[in-house]
Amino acid sequence: MKFLDPKIDLAFKKLFGSEDHKRVTISFLNTMLEYTDDQCIETIQFLNNEQLPVSVDKKENILDIFCTDRSGRKFIIEMQNAWMRAFGSRIVYYGAKTYTNQLGKGMPYDDLSPVTVVAITQQFEVFPNKLNHKSIHYLVDSKTYEHDLDDLTFVFIELPKFTKKEHELVTNEDKWLFLLKEIGFYNHIPGPLNQAEFGEACQLLNQITLSDSEQAAYERKLIDTRAREVNDYLAMNAAEYAERARLEGLEKGIEKGRMEAQREAAKKMLARGLDLETIAAVTLLAVDEISELKKLIFLPGHSTTLD
Repeated sequence: MKFLDPKIDLAFKKLFGSEDHKRVTISFLNTMLEYTDDQCIETIQFLNNEQLPVSVDKKENILDIFCTDRSGRKFIIEMQNAWMRAFGSRIVYYGAKTYTNQLGKGMPYDDLSPVTVVAITQQFEVFPNKLNHKSIHYLVDSKTYEHDLDDLTFVFIELPKFTKKEHELVTNEDKWLFLLKEIGFYNHIPGPLNQAEFGEACQLLNQITLSDSEQAAYERKLIDTRAREVNDYLAMNAAEYAERARLEGLEKGIEKGRMEAQREAAKKMLARGLDLETIAAVTLLAVDEISELKKLIFLPGHSTTLD
């Protein structure tokens, strides 16, 4: 089996925007928003995700996923791959614009429904000083912390902070975040995900058919994403390469360190199931060299993972 990586926007939209698989989106939202009992979303309707400007000098927005439930509550789900300046402000803008766009001239304020934005970041942290991978932001009383106004809610999910491995998955939140972060590297459905909506999501990511243009766009984005992962890996090991450069001479040490880092990154990507051509495009190593590395890391008793 081979799964599209749901962190790539095209696959993300097909996963959570499917008319035939709405229960996947409902399960994800109920889990991430920690809805229970009467709060739970039971059914959804997908809405037009294009937010047109109210005047020619205002900003237009295209939302990833935009839906409403039976009671009228509005939900936006956004996946952000690369770092973006003022990302938090962007998400607040999306929520506020969606909230105000509900009313036309002369309509009563009673017609307003609550808006919730779920924002997922793939490769950067929105709140570096927060330890938890998820934070839910409400409008609350600053003294009593009572949640009197439920008009706007913002949920930030920072995937780099979610580090659980397959054997550590316990809650539904664990399973959804592991699926988002890791399923693109698997060639089978992991045991904890082979059930209910998780299994349905995996099957969908395995069975999605892309047009030629979509496939090309997906592969370009996938290579860009993997390249950022490699660059992040190189950055994390910068101190080691600097020390090697000091000991062996600047030019020789830097070149040797970079080549070792590229090979190490290639081995870790091989262990996570990426094909040779993608790894070559990302690491700039020759396909033949990567093929030799593949033989090495899959010798009996050898294993590695990309942390």
